[in-house]
Order: sequence, then C-alpha cells, then structure tokens
Amino acid sequence: MRNNGGPSCSHACQICEARDLREVKNFSLLPRITSDCHSFGAGGRLFVCQTCEGIQKIPNAHWLKEIEDIYSNYETYYQSGGDEQIVFDHATGKPRRRSDVILERLVADKRLGERGRAIDVGCGNGATLSAMSRVLTGWSFSGYELGGRSLPRLLRIPRFEKLYTGTLGAVDGRFDLVTMIHSLEHFPSPRKSLENLLPIVGNGEIFIEAPNIEENPFDILIADHLMHFSPETLSNLLRRAGFMPTVVATDWIPKEISLLANRNKKRTNCPEGLPKTRIISGALARMNASVDWLQSTVDRISELVHEERSLGIFGTSIAATWLAGTLPGGIDFFVDEDPSRIGNEHMGRPIFSPSQVPLGARVYFALAPSLAGTVATRLRSTRFEPVFPPPLAVS
Repeated sequence: MRNNGGPSCSHACQICEARDLREVKNFSLLPRITSDCHSFGAGGRLFVCQTCEGIQKIPNAHWLKEIEDIYSNYETYYQSGGDEQIVFDHATGKPRRRSDVILERLVADKRLGERGRAIDVGCGNGATLSAMSRVLTGWSFSGYELGGRSLPRLLRIPRFEKLYTGTLGAVDGRFDLVTMIHSLEHFPSPRKSLENLLPIVGNGEIFIEAPNIEENPFDILIADHLMHFSPETLSNLLRRAGFMPTVVATDWIPKEISLLANRNKKRTNCPEGLPKTRIISGALARMNASVDWLQSTVDRISELVHEERSLGIFGTSIAATWLAGTLPGGIDFFVDEDPSRIGNEHMGRPIFSPSQVPLGARVYFALAPSLAGTVATRLRSTRFEPVFPPPLAVS
C-alpha cells in the first residue's frame, strides 16, 4: 500500500493515544482562519492517526500560543452583531438559528423532562442557553467559558444560575443535560475534558455538536480547531472517555455531527483501531486531497478576480472569509441569506441578499462541492452567474 503522507510524529493521538500520527502534506502552506472568521497566517500542521483515523493538530507550545492570541480578541458572530448563525433545517428547508433546530430535535425525541438543570460548556455569548430558556421553561441554566466577558449578557437569560470559568474542574453539582455546541474541537485535551465532565453528567446526558470533516473540508483551515471529527471518530472519542453514544446524526444540521450520549456505566473496553491499510487509503488520502482541493479553489477564484465582471462570494462565514482573505485583488461584495447580516459590511465589502446582487455579476459559491450546487439550485436566481468550486476527488 502506497504511503501518501508526510513524516510521522511522536505525539500521542488525542483519541486512542497511539503514537502513530502521519502529517498531511502541504497543509502548512495554506493560510488559515480563526473560528470567529478572521484571516490567520499559514504555518499550521495537520496529522492523521493511522490507528483510529483521528484527524488533529498538535497542542504544543506553538499551537497553544496561537490560540491564546486568537481568544484574546475573540468576536462571536460579529458579522451579525452577535446573533447566532442561521442554518437550513433539513426537515423544513427553511433558514433557522442552529440552536433552535437542535433544541427542537432534542425535545421531539422526548429525552428531556419538564424540569431539570442544564449547562452549556463553551457557552460563548449565550446563544444556546437563550434557545434553551425559550423552549425548556421549567429548567435552570448555567454556562462554562474560559473567562467572564460574556457574563452581563448571560445574566439577562431567564433562569440563568451561574457562569463557571477557569478549568472544567471548577464545575460542580450534577446536570441533567450538558451541551457542547462547537466547543469540543477547541479543547487542547478533548478526551481528558470529557472525562472531567463525567461526574457532572451523572444520570443525565451530554450533547455534542461539531463540524463533520467528511462533509466540510474547510474545517481543517480553522486554526483554533484542534480536532476535525467524523461521526466515527467522535463516537470513538466519547466511548474511550466513558460515554455511550445513543444518537449520532448528520441530518440535523448541514455539514455537522449531532451526538447524544450518556455515561457508560459498564465502561467496557473500547474497540481497537482500524486496519492501517484502510487508514492510509482513507482518512490520510482524503486530507491530502482536501489540501489540494482548497488550493485549487484559491486558484480558481484568483482567475476570476482579474476579469472585468463584478465578483462576489456566497456566504460570510468560514469558507467565504478564508477565500476572500487569500485574494490579491479582493472581491466586490458578499452574498448571504441571513437577515441579520444583509446590509452590513464584511471585510470592507457590502453584504447583499441574493436579490440585491448586481445584474450580470458572478457569485462564487464558497461551499463544499456536495452543497454548492444544491444551494445554487435553491436560489434559482437569474440576476447572477453562479460559479462552482472544482470537484473534490480522492486519488
């Protein structure tokens, strides 16, 4: 079997602890982006565990210094004044806030009682807690964050109890529901962090929402994401940390994994890693192909910049911001369907709705190939010419 990875690494895998990491070729050449959508320089390193398929960065001193710099000026959803990003609900096809979709699914599953206590780990400015407060009217809520900057906003949430800061060990008591919405992938020690949460979950459940690397190659560019999960590797991590996944879904939120788990009281031995032949031809090859594809998206839109026609990028989040930041000449506008973002500026360019795009302009769909065509078809606009990313193929 051909080895198509870069050099190996002596660090242990964050999931299975095997010292069997292989570096993804040419990733360090790509500029990156922060999870709050600010351009970030090249120089990152990405690895794939050949034992369990875990895709990850290394939480060494360099990476920790980078994320310290990122979090010192972090701005959650600044493009929309702090409002949570909208997603398109698979069930209805309509734009909705991510947390509203998640809470509706959890309630519909009838796993949550009329009364209880919940804590959102990595609560940010309280978007998920606000959604909980509207839906779970008999519950009380707490949050956990690195610092207390968001406390004034959190205190305005009905039935909010406490903001925990510092280490996860500072969180005490028991909670009926622990949520981690786009936070687990940020932790420098994800397995240890989950193990620290075991006591507070008790007889309750933990819910995790994370990007799905199998559907979103742009995720590897996020400098402060340590882990890049697939449904399989996220489930594996939860099992090894002492939880038992009960729901692992990819159809709640596009490009994301929704996982619900409870404590594994039997704490049975976890399955061994997958055969290496599968890894070398699977995850590692996909990541190498993803790096090549990301570079090809830059090359494609760079060609369009030099043409005379007006050019915009669809979206104002990770992919669109990253692409716009790589362009030497820049673009003319952004296109978004989120009402809270339309009419604002992003990176000094106006944000238009699809109906406001200048007639005859081109719009580059900064999305994974599996989604770009679907979104363009849904919009069905005759005002602009859609331009799609190149195909993504694994060699």
